[in-house]
Amino acid sequence: MIDVAELTDSTNLIGNPQALRQRYLDDGVVFLRGVIDPELMAWGREKYREALTAEGLIDPAIEAPVWTGKKTDTWRPCDAIGTTVWHEVVKQPLLNEVMRDIFADDPVWIPIAAHRSGLPTGPVEEGQDIFAGRHQDGFYNEGMLFTICWMPVRDVAMDRGSFAVAPGTHHRGSLHDTSLPGNAIPREAIAEDAWRSASFRVGDVLIFNYLTAHTALPNPSDEIRMSLDVRAIPASAPQPVIGSVDRVEGRDVTIRTEDEGLVTVHLSEETLIRDMNPWPRIPLGEVEKIAYPGAHVMAMARTDRSVTVLRRNFY
Repeated sequence: MIDVAELTDSTNLIGNPQALRQRYLDDGVVFLRGVIDPELMAWGREKYREALTAEGLIDPAIEAPVWTGKKTDTWRPCDAIGTTVWHEVVKQPLLNEVMRDIFADDPVWIPIAAHRSGLPTGPVEEGQDIFAGRHQDGFYNEGMLFTICWMPVRDVAMDRGSFAVAPGTHHRGSLHDTSLPGNAIPREAIAEDAWRSASFRVGDVLIFNYLTAHTALPNPSDEIRMSLDVRAIPASAPQPVIGSVDRVEGRDVTIRTEDEGLVTVHLSEETLIRDMNPWPRIPLGEVEKIAYPGAHVMAMARTDRSVTVLRRNFY
């Protein structure tokens, strides 16, 4: 059985900017009920079902997203939705009000959105590390000072593939161990009683810092867990260069942006070059695997246009 301590419900802090921001600064986590319009999420859920049906992962005749048992090589099948759902979600007035209060600034929504479909993982075994997927987004996105908003697209109980965060870990810097496979966070780095979760309902939002450790929990049910996570950066914080690749010349990548036209950024051996999936790292000499003319990319560049991370984006 999956039994994780409950998240602190901060819904009563909505409308109190100082208290909401302080909770975020202290815990690196803010959990809110009823922020997103349930009708919008019901519409989005149908888009997820269409994508899962197209992959043969669910039977559309069954209301619950019961997994058919079919395997797929598609990473995040529901990303086929494109911008249809997440572009509408980030227009939600209350979500933007909350983010404005947390940032004490306007939120800028960036095109890092994940439409997740967590397949069943089988029964939980005695002694199993239920937090095995623990990670910090900031490790794979150096310099991007974003905040993540995770939300269920369908109700999910804690013991049926929920989601967990470790409040306060954002104060500890990077917990990833580069000597381990995949640069994992060691199990012992975060005490098991430090984790928090909940049974989430449609409309809920879990907001957390880019250095807050988090993970999906095992899904011992027979249903596919549906969730969405989107990201925002304070308007006054450094912004990534976002657009489509115009050309690549040696270590220079020229990106066609909406606001600044053509922007050339400079890569080095230290630049983390990654696909949408952050691992394995792409060598500098193979940058054109992800940065080719027309590819959607995001580069976090310093003032001298040297790049800490270059990533391909779906959008």
